[in-house]
Amino acid sequence: MTRLSSLDSVARLVAAAPREICRGVGFERAMLSHIRGDRLAFASVSFEADPIMAADFARLARAVRPRLDRCAPEHEAVVRQMPVLVRDTQKASGLFRPLTHVARTTSYVIAPIVRDGHTVGLLHADHFGTDRGLDELDRELLWTFATGIGWAMDDIAGRGLRRAAQDGDDAVADDPSAQARMAGTELDGELSGAPGRLASMTARELEVLRLMSDGASNAAIGQALVISQATVKSHVRHILRKLGAANRTEAVSLFLATGRRAA
Repeated sequence: MTRLSSLDSVARLVAAAPREICRGVGFERAMLSHIRGDRLAFASVSFEADPIMAADFARLARAVRPRLDRCAPEHEAVVRQMPVLVRDTQKASGLFRPLTHVARTTSYVIAPIVRDGHTVGLLHADHFGTDRGLDELDRELLWTFATGIGWAMDDIAGRGLRRAAQDGDDAVADDPSAQARMAGTELDGELSGAPGRLASMTARELEVLRLMSDGASNAAIGQALVISQATVKSHVRHILRKLGAANRTEAVSLFLATGRRAA
């Protein structure tokens, strides 16, 4: 949580959170989604054991945007603002089957991200690919992490407000709801493919990034673009630097979150 709170934008927090959940809490896979009206909107995912599966799931999750009334456990987590443990996806009712089918999960945990009394997002996590079952401790750990993410979002947005005040933006600094609006605007703006990160990339770097989002290896990217692996590695380094990403997984999460995959 210290690492997430130290980030300079909510967008980077959203991109990095699933990876930190896996590394810090011990889950194999994790996903963060926003609540957009009555729908779930995918934001980021981490599954370092199988980036191709993670990319496939991310594309489907972004495309379908399921309604909460078709996702009973998620709807419960949003409304009650409490974590939910789904133990057996084959027998559980009210699940959104397209996503559970692609995820091939047998059980998972959901935890709400709450800010100012409103559920703004959900965390999903499981122990996919292991013999370890999920239990109440996993549920409580993910909920604790989700609570920390809400606090981190507040902290980042608060720093943005302080910067606005220092810059003389009294209209923002004096507005009691500005913190929430600022965080939401920052997130939507940074993840929409706006100026800066994606706009600063060359056409070839975007091609490499799209292939990375498909889970392609450096060798596969080189074959597809008819370039050497050394050149691919150079492009990947430039992509990570321009996105401010720590690794390929974070870069792909940021890219998928922009909605630019089909560009």
